[in-house]
Amino acid sequence: MSTIPWRRSPKCPTAVLALRCAQRTVGVEAALRLPSVMVLVVEDTCTAFAHEDWRRREPPRRRLQARRDWQAEGRRLRIKEERLRELAVQCLDTPE
Repeated sequence: MSTIPWRRSPKCPTAVLALRCAQRTVGVEAALRLPSVMVLVVEDTCTAFAHEDWRRREPPRRRLQARRDWQAEGRRLRIKEERLRELAVQCLDTPE
């Protein structure tokens, strides 16, 4: 499977999808052909939206309990992102 690390892609193919969790791009053909890659793309996109939503809902510092709950949610999102990163490495770095 061809993946291109973000930092070493001087000449990217035209049809690629960004995997934020793994800091790589994946060809659209690979995502359509391999269900595990498509799952990674979908999960990565959902996680990115969830993280952005979480960031925008930051409560004021004076609301201590709301802030603690918000921070706990952020920790859960980071754990999910780390698991997704590990899955991406396993999926993308294993030879077919």
